Amino acid sequence: MTNFDKFCDKMAAMPLEAKTEAINSLTKDVLIGLAGITEDGASAVSIYTDFIMCAVAADGKLAEEEFLLIKPLFDAAAEKDVSYEEAVAIFRNSGLDDSANYKKTVDLMVDLIGEVSEELKNSIVTLCFLICAIDGEVSAEEKDWIRQLVDDNFGLSPMETVEAYLDDAKTFVLATSDNGQPRMRVLGFKCVVDGRIFFAVGTFKDVYKQLVAEPRCEILADVGMEVLRWDGKAVFYEDPRFDAAFTAALPQIAAKYRELGVKIAFFTLENGSAEIVGVDNSKKRLF
Repeated sequence: MTNFDKFCDKMAAMPLEAKTEAINSLTKDVLIGLAGITEDGASAVSIYTDFIMCAVAADGKLAEEEFLLIKPLFDAAAEKDVSYEEAVAIFRNSGLDDSANYKKTVDLMVDLIGEVSEELKNSIVTLCFLICAIDGEVSAEEKDWIRQLVDDNFGLSPMETVEAYLDDAKTFVLATSDNGQPRMRVLGFKCVVDGRIFFAVGTFKDVYKQLVAEPRCEILADVGMEVLRWDGKAVFYEDPRFDAAFTAALPQIAAKYRELGVKIAFFTLENGSAEIVGVDNSKKRLF
């Protein structure tokens, strides 16, 4: 399952009340942001309405939950109290049950997304996610529509993005210093405890001694055309959950360590920074 799919599931699993509250809050932010770009409140409302209708129409049907959410738009357009059955008829008569009919609008939305601030972009896209998930699921058609607006890591916190890159890379490099001499080795184990990422090294290995002597280090993960760099100070912690995670992930190695009577030390990086570096040397700072 991709990070994008995980975020779709997260949105779908939110209680309806929480979704509605989030949509109402984001709507205010988006309308204010769009008004600042268009310098025209009416245009901002029109653009917002286009976004809403495209999100609703992404799967070619109008769910009752979606109708209840956007009923004020139908009422305003028809200048009367519109029922769900009437809204479905309007939806079909407007051609919104055929994605080809609103592709031009989608293209305009994608162009606009590229012009707004990162904060406004996130609000707009999150709004689209919530609308698509209002009926309790994000369909394949809805996912295809939203994918035009975002990358795979949208909605993840900085640390979740780091975790996602490490997951995609599967193995990654830890760089340490040995009396001023750079040293690197490949790691593959990590575990997440209380929202923090931890790594493991044997206390009998040189890497452990290097980290104790000089805690400054860096993790590097190569994923496609991008590289994750995460530097910081290695800080060791003890928690029985670390050992359980290590044994579950690497049972043979864990058994061998017990047989040899050696310990495993678990550490995370603190007081550092992380960035995504593209092949063109473009850089996106995470923290």
